[in-house]
Amino acid sequence: MQFDVSVINVPAMQERLSHTVLVVDDNPVNPRLLTSILRGADYQVLTSGNAAETLRLIEKQVPDIILLDVMMPGMDGFSLCRKLKRDDKYVDIPVIFITSLSQQEDIVEGFNAGGNDYIVKPFNRQELLARVRNHLHLYDMLKENKRLIALSEDASRSKTEFLASMSHEIRTPLNSIIGMAEVLNGTKLTEEQRDFVRIFRTAGESLLAIINDILDLSKIEAGQTESENIDFHLPSLLSSVASILSVRATERNVDISITIHPDVPEGLRGDPTRLRQILINLVGNGVKFTENGSVKIFVEKDSEMKLLFSVKDTGIGIPADKQQLIFESFTQADSMTTRKYGGTGLGLTICQKLTKILGGEISLSSAPGEGSTFFFTYPLNPALTNVTPDNEETEPATQCELLKDAHILLVDDNEDNRNLLCLYLRNTPFTLETAENGRDAVELFKKTHFDIVFMDLEMPIMDGYEATRQFRKWEQTEKLVATPIVALTAHAFVRFKKKCMEAGCNDYLTKPVRRNTLIHCISRHLQMNAAPDQDAPETLPDKNDPTKVVLNHKIKKLIPRFLSNKREDTKQLLQSLEAEDFDSLSQQAHTIKGTSWMYGFKYLGDLCLELEQDAKAKNSKHANQLIETIRTHLENVTITYDDDLS
Repeated sequence: MQFDVSVINVPAMQERLSHTVLVVDDNPVNPRLLTSILRGADYQVLTSGNAAETLRLIEKQVPDIILLDVMMPGMDGFSLCRKLKRDDKYVDIPVIFITSLSQQEDIVEGFNAGGNDYIVKPFNRQELLARVRNHLHLYDMLKENKRLIALSEDASRSKTEFLASMSHEIRTPLNSIIGMAEVLNGTKLTEEQRDFVRIFRTAGESLLAIINDILDLSKIEAGQTESENIDFHLPSLLSSVASILSVRATERNVDISITIHPDVPEGLRGDPTRLRQILINLVGNGVKFTENGSVKIFVEKDSEMKLLFSVKDTGIGIPADKQQLIFESFTQADSMTTRKYGGTGLGLTICQKLTKILGGEISLSSAPGEGSTFFFTYPLNPALTNVTPDNEETEPATQCELLKDAHILLVDDNEDNRNLLCLYLRNTPFTLETAENGRDAVELFKKTHFDIVFMDLEMPIMDGYEATRQFRKWEQTEKLVATPIVALTAHAFVRFKKKCMEAGCNDYLTKPVRRNTLIHCISRHLQMNAAPDQDAPETLPDKNDPTKVVLNHKIKKLIPRFLSNKREDTKQLLQSLEAEDFDSLSQQAHTIKGTSWMYGFKYLGDLCLELEQDAKAKNSKHANQLIETIRTHLENVTITYDDDLS
């Protein structure tokens, strides 16, 4: 991204009229001779007879270069040079040793001590001045480069702060616009009204896409892009990309298809978030520039270490002389493209940079009127655990039924945001209370138990960071279980997320927030925070027979998939134990525990709780027994459904 700094007065580097030279020598004759030579060349000269005097002198006046004798009483010249080079204030000052020591080992020691040059006495006057002049020139260039770097960093910080501020100010009203459109779209509307809602919802999402593109590129350039290294299911990821773009594709009569070569593993380990972002940009571009055609996604092996993704469209195509240009920021193949098709010209720039971050390369093949094919490579790292499409999240409505009542605190000074979340959670089993600032929230938190808290960051009286710290302090004082706190903010930069986590938050949602995203977040945190004695259905009517489980009929359709997943998960538990990977074993047991309790399998959850504790204690023998008990339980469990079970 080009950033205009023309308003900043950056003078060209000018050679200084006078430099200060420090001469350090215990023999009075040598400083007098050097002073005469240097002053004749218009240098200012300081003199010192030993190391201690030198250290006192440079604290008051820092020289531009030091001419240093070696053999001196007390600390010798080599030791003094080492001391100076360890100090950030003096490390860049050039040091020239002037000494009668002429042995090769002495010269090597001088350079090892940090010296920039080494002159053996007696010296030539012209050679001395030439060396001093050259080192001072290099020193001036170094200082000027550091000054320009500091100016550049200041400009970059100013740009980042500006983007962060503008992002926050724009996202806050966008949260209300897009959110209210979503709520309104769920009400009874005439066809004309529904078209109106679609128009302003689409406009809001287009504006949000522009903001996200600019912020994404800014974060990449600032080195703030976070990468994941987790297991994910490739077919599910590709299906989600097609699903996200399906409405736009239908409007343009474009068919999106996916083809995965049989030798490509379904389970991969890497960064699904960034991979999805690249694919959404490329497939989205294909849909945008195609009408009455198709966009096809192909995945195959490029080598034993790489996958090759291809996104082929039947759109307008790109001239050969424009194909490299389109990867530059704010650039499209034709100036009329932006006017006709919209967009910022940042999508492909982001794809190129993200692909490079992930260890791949991107290219394209295209011709006007014949469509385009974008190719990019991606590291081929098979998943370490069993990953299936069945691990996808359940629908929000089902999650609400499973979680039942939950008491939620929303802290936000913006009334529109509070009203929006109230509408989002209408017709759910959740009870919502609100606070307008951190101080009121702390007072309310001390009086009432909440299952989860959504915390805005920038508020009057007390901001969200301090309120979160006060929550955590109160919990520690009262010896309470930590309540999940989710930062709900319009700030989208990494440093804000880091600051939230340091304050004590568990999660971070960026406005505008969709209803499904909010429900999923509540579900995830209440599932992880669940305890077996909370509102989970009673699963052991016969406490002497843990193989018999009674469940609510509402979740009957989910149970076959659940049991299949847990049986596969048990195999992964055993693999982690055999590999003595106790961290993975603990995490896997923790995840199965929460899911089991949420679905109503109390006995299974209790076993996983015990296994999690064994994994943390590295108790292999008992952990192995527990895994066998879990496997046997899943093979023998019998389930009945009770319509009256609450």
